[in-house]
Amino acid sequence: MTHIEKYLDAGRPALEEAQRRVRQTRTGRFPVTVTRGGQPLPNAQLTYRLLRHDFDFGCNLFMLDQYDTPDENAQYLALWKQLFHTAVVPLYWEGTEPEQGRLRYDRDAPNDVFRRPPAGRVVEYCRENGLEMKGHPLFWHEFIPRWLPEDWNALLPLIDKRFREISTRFAGEIPVFDCVNEPSRIWDIAHEHPNGGWKYVTPPQGYIEQMFALAERYFPHNELILNETVGASFTDYRGDYGGYMQLLDRLLARGVRINRIGLQCHTYDSPAFQNVFHAQRLTDVLAGYGRFGRPLVLSEISIPSDVSEELQARAAEQLYTVCFADPHMSGIFWWNLDDNGVLSEKRRNMPEENLPSSGLVRNFRPKQAYRTLDRLIHHDWHTEGTVQAAQGHAELDGFFGRYEITVSANGVHETRTVELNRAQNGRPLTLALD
Repeated sequence: MTHIEKYLDAGRPALEEAQRRVRQTRTGRFPVTVTRGGQPLPNAQLTYRLLRHDFDFGCNLFMLDQYDTPDENAQYLALWKQLFHTAVVPLYWEGTEPEQGRLRYDRDAPNDVFRRPPAGRVVEYCRENGLEMKGHPLFWHEFIPRWLPEDWNALLPLIDKRFREISTRFAGEIPVFDCVNEPSRIWDIAHEHPNGGWKYVTPPQGYIEQMFALAERYFPHNELILNETVGASFTDYRGDYGGYMQLLDRLLARGVRINRIGLQCHTYDSPAFQNVFHAQRLTDVLAGYGRFGRPLVLSEISIPSDVSEELQARAAEQLYTVCFADPHMSGIFWWNLDDNGVLSEKRRNMPEENLPSSGLVRNFRPKQAYRTLDRLIHHDWHTEGTVQAAQGHAELDGFFGRYEITVSANGVHETRTVELNRAQNGRPLTLALD
């Protein structure tokens, strides 16, 4: 038995409780009045359908236009859009300015850095397809261009320039940004690559506060996320005594504007991930972070299918169910849709058996986990139906999200798109017809 199986089996009662809790956490009742000319419209019929959850079911869109043929690019996008509605936009410094002064933000910039399509092209695609967006990352000490200086004081003006460039182009379109990425990796990377070969910088104590203060200047109306590794978020979680919890305590006490708390979840079959794959422990960890009163986001997920696709699907179903049932969670982002898009360099002459397996799709074939998540998001957690509003009044019961409502009365049909979210729960909604 694998470690993942062991923890999934041991946590089954908590999973069953989470399955029951999903509706309690994610659904509401919405009184609706249909009017015409200011008066309730009798004998109306309302047909309603959930278009999109008030919850970020997302994935990175780093493989946009990265395949060798138009047909492959089209297959990737079709599979992506079937499952997700929030895209991670790549803003890695190595991709936005690979050579000093050669900026790759705009949609027409050369598409010559693998898994780093120009952010402007990704934003344009999202806008055209009605997708939500999250920018990743504003500052990370890794995946940076080699031309950057090592000295922090020399680097600061360049960081300021970068934040300004991103703000000017995207602050009005991307509502959420990962402001600082993986601070706990600074220790790891310095010891993994002590003699160079991997470009990184070692920021000083207090750099997180510096980066959020800079973001406050350039992104005053955007949500900002502190995004931490799976190690800091889960495997090293020790409640109030854990490093990430104490870091959050310190930063929030100092007034740092952290709008959401980012928890990464890259996993494999190891006893280190008991806090992820044991449903009760996962429930308790999320409750621990919930004490900060900030929305939580499972910002990066990967679960390999190398043991079996069935096990990957089972683990994915549990992870999504427990998180969706938690009232503090605001979104879940599977990191790489396609196994061919996991590596940071394009796959070349790699034997099939050596290809990473943490995607939901392999060679454009959906794995069992893809089908499982599609069932959860678009079927088990879906709402649609028809109600009669005999005196112009009706009540809808469904998952929080964006709805299409068609009102039919006296042979006339009118359609509205409305937001029925947690804030709207129980509050009267009036649909005024023309």
